[in-house]
Amino acid sequence: MSLKAVVAALLFAGILFAGSEPVVSISALKAVEEITNKQFLPVAEIDPWDPLGDARGTYLPGYGALFTFELSLTNVTPPFPFHPEISPAEIKDIHARKLKKLPLLKSAMRDLIVKAASSLITLPPTEQITFEAFLDSFSFEDRTGLPRRLTMTASRQKILDAVARHATADDLAALIEIREE
Repeated sequence: MSLKAVVAALLFAGILFAGSEPVVSISALKAVEEITNKQFLPVAEIDPWDPLGDARGTYLPGYGALFTFELSLTNVTPPFPFHPEISPAEIKDIHARKLKKLPLLKSAMRDLIVKAASSLITLPPTEQITFEAFLDSFSFEDRTGLPRRLTMTASRQKILDAVARHATADDLAALIEIREE
């Protein structure tokens, strides 16, 4: 076999196997999923989060990493046989509690973007990190001022640069695109 044939075979093998290993490994995505799940654990606080399942992450080639999760901003008990109706005062209280938790969710999601930017070391710096929260509620709740979906996206490189220069929380927040629907 000639040297040209060997080089051609090695190049072909490199191209063939290059697509088999993702840029961001499943284990790296799982690590960020775990961080996300821990962030929203319902701990012994006065008004805990109510996560509905585990976070899920995926890598989208050419775009970046996307992590989704679903939660209720607060733990809400629906009507049940011993409490069949929710009073207007209870509905107002639930709404006020959720409005109070929304800025905390935004802060937590910004922190998650920073953590993901640092831990996803194989994610190309020019690609994005996106966290998307689906906010659950019952039909009896007042949804005024509360999004059903909150999405935050930032360039990994911009976040890493900001962290390296010890940017303030406000500076980091300015780098993150927020979309509420």
